[in-house]
Amino acid sequence: MSAIRKIIQRQLFQKDDERIQAIVNVNKLDGKKKKNQTLLCLAVTIEHPIAVRLYFVKGEKDDTFKKKDRFNLREVREIDGINPKKPSPEFHMTIGDRQYVILAGSAEEKDDFIRELYKLSCQYLPVQMPDFCNFSLPQLEAEASIIPIELPEHDIAMASDYQPVSAKEDADFRKLIERANLTIGDAHAFAEMLTEQLQSLDGANINSMMDSENSVNQLLSSIDAALTGVESVEKELDNCDDILAFVRNSIELIEEKDSLSVVERKNKARLNEEIISFVNSLQEVTDAHIETLKQANFSNPESVQRCTDAARAVAHFWHGRFAKPMLQMKAYQDRNDELAAIDVFVDRLMSHLSALFSNLNDLSLDHEWHELCIPKQSQRFRALSPLSDLINWLKTNRPKACNLVLQKYIDSTNLLYKRLFDNFFDTLISKVPKAMGTEKKSKTSDSANTSLRSDNQSFMSTSSEIDTEVLPQLIETVLAELSAVIDAEQKFVVRFFHINSELLAQFDTTSTGSGDSSSLGGRSMEKHMNEQVRHVMGNLFDSLNIHLDSFCRAVCRHNPSNVLLLFVIMSKKVLLPQDPSSYFSITFGSLVVLIKRQFDAFIQMECGQYSEVRIVKKTRIGTLPSIARFAGFVRRAETIFENAERRTDLEKAYFNLCRAVCDGIQKAAANPYSKSPSSVVKFENYHELYLTLSELKISCLDQQRKDAKALKEEHIDAYVKEFMGRPLKEIQTFFDNVNNFIEMRGIRPEEISYQQQFSRMELKKVISQHPGKEVKKGLEQLYKKIEKNLVANSSLLQVVWRDMQEQFIKQIAEYNKLILTCYPGIKIELEVSTDNVLQFFSEIAQQH
Repeated sequence: MSAIRKIIQRQLFQKDDERIQAIVNVNKLDGKKKKNQTLLCLAVTIEHPIAVRLYFVKGEKDDTFKKKDRFNLREVREIDGINPKKPSPEFHMTIGDRQYVILAGSAEEKDDFIRELYKLSCQYLPVQMPDFCNFSLPQLEAEASIIPIELPEHDIAMASDYQPVSAKEDADFRKLIERANLTIGDAHAFAEMLTEQLQSLDGANINSMMDSENSVNQLLSSIDAALTGVESVEKELDNCDDILAFVRNSIELIEEKDSLSVVERKNKARLNEEIISFVNSLQEVTDAHIETLKQANFSNPESVQRCTDAARAVAHFWHGRFAKPMLQMKAYQDRNDELAAIDVFVDRLMSHLSALFSNLNDLSLDHEWHELCIPKQSQRFRALSPLSDLINWLKTNRPKACNLVLQKYIDSTNLLYKRLFDNFFDTLISKVPKAMGTEKKSKTSDSANTSLRSDNQSFMSTSSEIDTEVLPQLIETVLAELSAVIDAEQKFVVRFFHINSELLAQFDTTSTGSGDSSSLGGRSMEKHMNEQVRHVMGNLFDSLNIHLDSFCRAVCRHNPSNVLLLFVIMSKKVLLPQDPSSYFSITFGSLVVLIKRQFDAFIQMECGQYSEVRIVKKTRIGTLPSIARFAGFVRRAETIFENAERRTDLEKAYFNLCRAVCDGIQKAAANPYSKSPSSVVKFENYHELYLTLSELKISCLDQQRKDAKALKEEHIDAYVKEFMGRPLKEIQTFFDNVNNFIEMRGIRPEEISYQQQFSRMELKKVISQHPGKEVKKGLEQLYKKIEKNLVANSSLLQVVWRDMQEQFIKQIAEYNKLILTCYPGIKIELEVSTDNVLQFFSEIAQQH
């Protein structure tokens, strides 16, 4: 406990100039066990004035302590030890109106704490000392233990006057005896000496008292005079106090009246300002203003200006900051009733605007313009501009009416632009076939084997190259006309309808209130502006996307390859800087998306044509026309994309088209109407595709070129294995049976000749059936069959014949090896050697 006491003294009490006098560990407080260690401390301040306090100190998790509750000693009412006869750690302590039931760590801690509390209460709080109940209080002073003795009646008075000798008196008496230098036997002489000295001192005292009687009388007289003077001074002071109290009350009354006068002056000034502001607001709207609004003539610019001024005055009156009591004044209510004419003014303004919108639109349609131009709306804008201020007033004070006006404008203008776009794009589309017609040339007849071509011929087989000057001019015309019309309409709509005014006002208010005008807030405001403008412009030009789509389809319908040129033109323009706040950027983006869709659709159509092979009757299939069409497409596309920066989409199209060509080859090879072997169709077309890709030298198709070469070689090997067949049929059958017998019966190869069906006589018989003349005849028939299967004058004929030669030589070598293995020591060989085979193949190739 002493260690905890030192820690608490250092952490909590030392900094407050307090010293712990007693401490007790509290196990339970009010019957509840504490989770954390709780201590009750009795502390005394070091400096004067001395204060005694009680603290409940709570232990924390990190071995620190914290003062929880504090009480002064004067607040303690009662300390109850509960049972003084039985040691117990529990005691009750009443502080104020609350009784604390405390269970100490031990009975000794409780007794030490209460004893120290009692001592401090006696020392510093003797009057309002707490009540200590059921506790053995300590003896603060040493008292002599006196045993009562029955004394005679004549000695009771003497016993009551008895006082014990103090230590100082005892020391003085012993010094006196030492000075007298007497022994104990000389006590009588010592008593007589003391008596004489006492008498001498009494006489001196009497003489001194007699001599100082006059002085004492004078002192008493002075004291009486001083008391009289004090009484007079006290009366004067009482009089002064009365005067000061009167003066103080007077000053307080004066100050109160002065403060009331200041409040009165402020109230009068404020009332004056309110009345002046109220009167000025009432005077802002004059009878002339009201009459102007009633007699509004929106066809006269001067009348429109007067109506604008009057409407602004009414707006100032409506938006004036009036106190609520002012709104109940009759002058305000009368003026407000007179302004009911505003509703009639608003209705007339809306009717005028509706009629004006319709008339101006009809007037714009009646004007004659160049057939490839969209009529400009500058005259309509000039006619509507004088009403811009009234629209702003309407937007601020009648937002619902303003929204209706905006919707009417959108509806009428939408019809106007729809008709203008109909005329413009119809004329533009009608020009497309004329422009494209100059580019068409006569078709060239195909060769005799083009019967396999698809009925849907692409642009590569029906027309020559396109004049790349006509189409860009049409695109430039479209973009230039749309840009001028859209930008002019957007500027007018923003200016006339003040679309962004409320956003600017809201942004200024927010920036002023928060003190923040960062770039982030600016970007947020710009985003809201663009969204609002785009919403209005989108409703005005909702038919534009339909016309753009029709234009793109018309250009691509007359020549599908035009989509390539369109795609390149728009891809170059996409890289140019665009104004994000302009609605034309959205229109431009829509056009790019439409052209990209046409491009994708065109590539998909081409892929479908490349992969589709129609054969309606039995015929031999040569090189598919899709390969030549693919080559033509690539050459044309490379010409168009020569200086283009975006080739990603084109390379993706190359990949899809090449894959479609391969799909067409597979379908043609598997067609049931084909008279050509499947392997021949595949390797001839893959060979042609390989040659085409090698000639085109397209880097992104390098892998497809390698794949085409590998597929060609793979299908040549398959064809050779399929049509080489068994040129030595009986020999091949004989040795196949030998191999099967060895594998199934487990007989060793050198013992196979002992079997009757595989005897040496049987071997000689089989070999004799294939003389050299018969072998050469079979090879000649094989060459004619290959020549018939392949395309006329095919460059692959010699390649296939050379592979056939290698395969035949490999079979001859295999037969000779089996003879040596199964018939060792026999001098039987095939009648055709390897040199004979090489000679046969060479002669046949030279003959043809």
